[in-house]
Amino acid sequence: MKKLILTMSMAGVFVASNALAKNSRTINVEVTDKGFVPSSIEVKKNENIILSVTRKTDSTCARQIQLPSLKIKEKLPLNTSVQIKLGNLGESEIKFGCGMNMMIGGVILIN
Repeated sequence: MKKLILTMSMAGVFVASNALAKNSRTINVEVTDKGFVPSSIEVKKNENIILSVTRKTDSTCARQIQLPSLKIKEKLPLNTSVQIKLGNLGESEIKFGCGMNMMIGGVILIN
């Protein structure tokens, strides 16, 4: 019985995860010599957002991305896409940038 409940719970998590991905908008962001590109992203209020961030350069300090207001900080391996699920965004803007606050970052504008 416990196995059945665990299996059903795992299936529910899988279905919920797939539903989030299907109802989400993925936004591609690259870290280049010029910084985060694009640096300004517009989304709709309560839209499920996934950032797909790829670091394309090794000549900047941006080895991490952080979104301080969401308490998110993720490592950015070179030439590897990192998926950051932001979920429903309700604030008017969310700033993002490198982990050291030294590199020009960007902003997600919610309208």
